[in-house]
Amino acid sequence: MSVVRQAGWCRLPATHVVAELPYLPSAVPQARRVLRECLDMTALPEESSATAELLVSELVTNAVKYGRPPVWLLVELRPGLVHASVSDTSTTLPHRRESAPDSEGGRGLLILDALAASWGAVSVESGKYLWFDLAVPLFKPPAGQIH
Repeated sequence: MSVVRQAGWCRLPATHVVAELPYLPSAVPQARRVLRECLDMTALPEESSATAELLVSELVTNAVKYGRPPVWLLVELRPGLVHASVSDTSTTLPHRRESAPDSEGGRGLLILDALAASWGAVSVESGKYLWFDLAVPLFKPPAGQIH
């Protein structure tokens, strides 16, 4: 117990952004735009930003194709971490599908596996949310944007 008291709690600065998205295919570019505006404040390398945008696109596509409105995007930026989650009101969790090599879809979970540090899907009474954590180079949250 004394170790916990001595260590105390350290809260790293974070920026949080929440956006309601339309239940339409146009939600995907809108979500990327919201994320890009957040990431522009951090001066992350282009590769990290592009990876985060791709992962957000996969989460939002899943919500629009298989979920129910409303669709919400939460972006949390911490030094060294981009966390994003997308929620909708369907309680059906995503599952892996076999995709033919020429299929246009069905690879979203594989992309999350390959690029995210971690990800998951959680069913709650009011729906579900899918999330990912992406490890990125350290950055300092912008002054005045810390919540």
